Amino acid sequence: MPKIIEKRILTPITKLFRFEAPMIAAAARPGQFVIVRVREGGERIPLTIADFDAKAGIVTIVVQEVGVTSRLLGAHEQGDSILDVLGPLGEPAHIPAGGHVVGIGGGFGSAALWCLMRELKQRGDRTTIIMGARHEHLLLLVDELREVCDNLELCTDDGSVGFKGFVTQRLQQLIDGEGPGKPDHVVAIGPMPMMRAVANTTRH
Repeated sequence: MPKIIEKRILTPITKLFRFEAPMIAAAARPGQFVIVRVREGGERIPLTIADFDAKAGIVTIVVQEVGVTSRLLGAHEQGDSILDVLGPLGEPAHIPAGGHVVGIGGGFGSAALWCLMRELKQRGDRTTIIMGARHEHLLLLVDELREVCDNLELCTDDGSVGFKGFVTQRLQQLIDGEGPGKPDHVVAIGPMPMMRAVANTTRH
């Protein structure tokens, strides 16, 4: 059973876990996920791999407590073990090489940009992350994401930090040539309405 080596509380209902899983970490690619089970006879829930360290054999996930199983997982502490973790599963993200890649994360979805943007930056792409949330305290992993991109843009609905407005408004400014400049590729991870709005923005 994978042992939890770190737990961090990001918000009252959002927890980060780093756990030992050498085989998963060695095979993982950005965009993939794991299936987690926390008790015998319990449901299996999919969770995106937020980060992984193949050399250390460590996998990182971010859990938002929205149901019974996610709350049970969120109650785990450092030193505890997770009953079952299966993965990596799913198709890795594929972004054409070269140019300016903008990753857009909405709320909880920002965590999924972590390992993806690191890989893109390491291969030589110019990278920008636009993070959005209702308020400053709901922005997740700001320091970690700042380290894996060339430009980090923060957006809040109430203007408590960064750009006051939606991520799509800031994206439109970049498309128009402001700030880091026009993107060649855009990746959006977050609530469905946000991703739909991002897709519509890039079409115009």
